[in-house]
Amino acid sequence: MDAAPRMAPAGRANNELTIMKKAIIAVVLIALIIFGWSRLRNTRISLGFLEGKTAIVGRGDLTIPISGTGEIQPKSRSEIKPEASGEVVNIPVEAGAIVESDALLIRLDPEDEERSVQRSRNELERATAALEQSQLKLQERQTTALKQIDARIDGVKAQLEEAKFRLDKVKEQERLKTGAYEPDEVVQVQARYDQLVAQLEGLNADRGQAELAVELAKRDVTLAQKAVETAETNLGDAEKRLRETEIRSPCEGMVTNIRVEVGEVVQGGRTTITGGTVLAVVADISDVYVRTEVSDADIGAVMWLAPAQARPGGQELADRIKRAGVDMLIDTSGVLTRENTYGTPVKIKVDAFPDQDFAGFIERIYPEPKKLQNIVTYLVDILVTSENSDLLKLTMGMQADVEFTAQSVEDVLLVPHDAIRRGPNGELGVFVPDKNAEGELQPKFITCRFGLDNGLYAELVQGEGIEQGSEVYTKLPTRFDRGDEDED
Repeated sequence: MDAAPRMAPAGRANNELTIMKKAIIAVVLIALIIFGWSRLRNTRISLGFLEGKTAIVGRGDLTIPISGTGEIQPKSRSEIKPEASGEVVNIPVEAGAIVESDALLIRLDPEDEERSVQRSRNELERATAALEQSQLKLQERQTTALKQIDARIDGVKAQLEEAKFRLDKVKEQERLKTGAYEPDEVVQVQARYDQLVAQLEGLNADRGQAELAVELAKRDVTLAQKAVETAETNLGDAEKRLRETEIRSPCEGMVTNIRVEVGEVVQGGRTTITGGTVLAVVADISDVYVRTEVSDADIGAVMWLAPAQARPGGQELADRIKRAGVDMLIDTSGVLTRENTYGTPVKIKVDAFPDQDFAGFIERIYPEPKKLQNIVTYLVDILVTSENSDLLKLTMGMQADVEFTAQSVEDVLLVPHDAIRRGPNGELGVFVPDKNAEGELQPKFITCRFGLDNGLYAELVQGEGIEQGSEVYTKLPTRFDRGDEDED
């Protein structure tokens, strides 16, 4: 009974202590919340993925080359086809050999062409004999048959004149009835006259036929002369084909390909529809060219770099463009001028000689474009003029990389291409960090004018307050980045 009253004060003390602790903890938490809230009011949370990115405006040179790929080619390339047919019996040269003009390349067996020459000679002899025969026949008809008829006609005319005189005399006596002639005698005189008239008419008809025979003989002579000329031509062709059994180089150059072997039978150009078998290829390597393809977007600048005579239309069209006051040069703040680009060498590189730099000049721009799958390119011939150009003669047909010297600027302000944006009104410019009235950084847009741009950096022609070392945004902070802005 006494124990219970003694324990009651201790329990109450424990409860009061627990309540006090909870109160203290609550006060501390409230104080921390108030303190934290106060601190957060004056502190901005920094999250890296929400911040923008900046870059520094520098100074340097900028060049925009126009490039293309092409093929190394000789000045000319000749595919050699034979006029003659026959078996290849000798090939004294090999592919890659340097040969002089008229050098022997391939020899064919001449037996077939020798027989062809003999047949042509026989044809010429027969045609010549036929011509002589036709000429003799013409001479015979002109000097013998025709003259004989003329002589007979003259004789009959003389007799007819005498017969007519007697007939007129008889008729006169008969009219006067003198009785000098008997009736039978009158009839005989008349018959004689009529006979001579008919004979003269027959001779005149014979003379017409003789004249026709002469004309036919003349035509036979003409045909025989044509036959002789044809036979002479055929003989000349046969002799030429016989000479063509020795295939010779048409020019000084390099034998780039031999397409036949000893023992192979080839067909001449006159005996096949295709024009004959290609025996060899000889390239004139006195000059070396790179024929390159330039895109339609760059061909205008390439034409500007080329001398007038190399452009389509040549000097005449260039003068007309000049008189019209047209200049193809793109205006920038750079150093490109007509004086320092006219005749500027073109840079050439080939994989076979990576340590060698080749150079040349634009010699011809072809006006007809090539179109392939909506891609338009123009062919440009570049004459290689560097002292090491002989190296390219070893690699005909190899691909070459060509770089035309194009627009360039020196010691200018360069802005990263990613920093170029469009402003509120659509104008081009950049955003730079700028402090507001509260001292906070925020982007400020500055309208700019740019020159050359190679996709990495752009030439800054004009931009208020932007100088070397200036900071520009390449990525705006998230809270300022409007989704409707278009980057250039």
